[in-house]
Amino acid sequence: MRNFVILGSSIIPSSPSSSTPQHRHTHTIKPHKTSLQKFHPLSPKNNSTTLIQTPLILKEFETVLHGTLDSDVVAELLANAVLMGIKDRNVRIVIDTLNKVEKGLGEISLSTHLDASAIANECCYMVSCGHIEEAVELMEVLSRFQLSIAQLVQPSDIIKRCVLSRKPTLAVRYATLLPQAHILFCNIISRFGKSRDLASALRAYDAMKKKLERPNMYIYRAIIDTCGLCGDFKKSRYIYEDLLNQKITPNIYVFNSLMNVNARDLNYSLNLYQNMQKLGLKPDMTSYNILLKACCVAGRVDLAQDMYKDLKHLESMGQLKLDVFTYSTIIKVFADAKLWQMALRIKHDMQSAGVSLNTVAWSSLISACAHAGLVEQTIQLFEEMLSAGCEPNTQCFNIILHACVEGCQYDRAFRFFNSWKGNKMLVSSGENYNSNSEQRDTDNVTTVPKRISSSHILGFIERFPFQPTTSTYNILLKACGANYYHAKALINEMRTIGLSPNQISWSILIGICGGSENVEGAIEILRTMVDAGIKPDVVAYTTAIKVCVESKNFSQALKLYEEMKSYETHPNLVTYNTLLRARNKYGSLREVQQCLAVYQDMRKAGFKANDYYLEELIEEWCEGVIQDNEDYEVEFSTSKTSEIERPQSILLEKIAAHLLMRVADILAIDVQGLTKVEARLVILAVLRMIKENYAIAFIII
Repeated sequence: MRNFVILGSSIIPSSPSSSTPQHRHTHTIKPHKTSLQKFHPLSPKNNSTTLIQTPLILKEFETVLHGTLDSDVVAELLANAVLMGIKDRNVRIVIDTLNKVEKGLGEISLSTHLDASAIANECCYMVSCGHIEEAVELMEVLSRFQLSIAQLVQPSDIIKRCVLSRKPTLAVRYATLLPQAHILFCNIISRFGKSRDLASALRAYDAMKKKLERPNMYIYRAIIDTCGLCGDFKKSRYIYEDLLNQKITPNIYVFNSLMNVNARDLNYSLNLYQNMQKLGLKPDMTSYNILLKACCVAGRVDLAQDMYKDLKHLESMGQLKLDVFTYSTIIKVFADAKLWQMALRIKHDMQSAGVSLNTVAWSSLISACAHAGLVEQTIQLFEEMLSAGCEPNTQCFNIILHACVEGCQYDRAFRFFNSWKGNKMLVSSGENYNSNSEQRDTDNVTTVPKRISSSHILGFIERFPFQPTTSTYNILLKACGANYYHAKALINEMRTIGLSPNQISWSILIGICGGSENVEGAIEILRTMVDAGIKPDVVAYTTAIKVCVESKNFSQALKLYEEMKSYETHPNLVTYNTLLRARNKYGSLREVQQCLAVYQDMRKAGFKANDYYLEELIEEWCEGVIQDNEDYEVEFSTSKTSEIERPQSILLEKIAAHLLMRVADILAIDVQGLTKVEARLVILAVLRMIKENYAIAFIII
């Protein structure tokens, strides 16, 4: 039997003994570093151990193969070499050598010869250093030598690293090595979905299909849900069509996921529902809830109502049981349609069936009454929600405040806000804000719950603390009216508690400046937004322009208009109409030209220009030439005809074409296509322009 000395990651025979054939010689190896050791991130540490290049290792194993060693000895020697290579962190040489040895030695089991803890430590080290590919490749080659890798590394660690580095194929390769591969496949797709990386999730899905021996509905459902999470419903349809082309019949859960992802397309969801029934699949309660959700999104109250009646019938026959999601969804359908009476009836059905309302149902009911202007009913429902022990979310609190603001009960809104924030006052403050009309409406629908004691509600307020959001403060800003300093104090309070004003906050504050004709304040707010890194949007600019217009500062409004265009903020229809209705009479050619320029911008932007108002203003300006001749007053009123009866006017186009030219370039006046009155108006406009230019030139001379 030969004696072997293991040096570095190689196996070298020792000096020949009496039993060793004479043609065997000891190899003398000079220490050196290969290029791999020099540049590879996992090259071995500097030590005195002699290292061998990979070809020499294979040469020694060829000697072992042709010798008289049994398989156990070969496995032991190979395991020792692997451990030494791992210890020296020469992972790449270990991987390459094992791949070549596998071809030469055939099937060898290292499961009983390798120290799994040493392998696990090295794999964990590589994963922590970010060398995921080397770690997976090492585990792949070791698995072929029948080494169990299930306990080497936490699967979640490697999958997480693969998701962060966007390596879906590598994640699938690793998952394939483990017995729970199918579970990990779903986890990989879900993790990419949560990262909003649909492309990587689809690549992982394609790699998984090649590994699957039979259809896996869990994986199909996971990739469809990921498509919905990433907002690409079309991809989910392609996956469904691909399954059908492969003659794979989806189960009820895959259909439910597909309907949920495509809930914004009611027709497609209904087609899926019909296909499900054709395949012999019985819809469950989740299927009906998703269809109700699709009806809610599409605003199909009639269809949702019919479906609810059918479900109640099936429930009476014992075929299914309506759950809280069914009731909550149908309540939201009616609430969004502002059918608050019907929503309250569903609440009664829900309570009769012994189903407790959840937060979604309560908030939908509260919102329905708030949008109907029923402030008192809204507050009473909120109190009933607290009494039932249901935790209100911030949206519920905001709905109460919004109802008060819309009902012009500004003081009450601030009292509620301060009491919730300090947990020292209650919703039921003993005030009576009921109007007669509101009371009559509520009497015909449902019994108004009795007022709940103050101490009872206080406990619930303390139990469910109020956390104001930016939307909360935006609602309160609207309650400030024209009180700029009160609104400014709210903005400062937002910052104090760590909230940042958004575009809506600043736009409301600009509008408050308009109430007090504070043009300088509105301009200052725009500058503050820019300094805070917030680009003013079209709403902010339009609001500021409106402030300038209402303060009769037309020149400043035009400056803001030019500024928003320079920042590539595109004006909307409200912006243009605000500018075009800015003045009821023009006093100079310059103002008329500016207004006509806005008019032309509006037409180029694709908006339908409101010719009616602009024609009136142009006529008033033109009549300045003939203001002493009252006989023309009726004849020149071309705008008296309603805008609906008149085609889109070419009169303004003609006027704009002439007034935006230089006087010296006007050699003729084009009045083709105009009526007699309109032609006179164009001529008068040109005469007015010539007159004003002549007056300016005379003053200069």
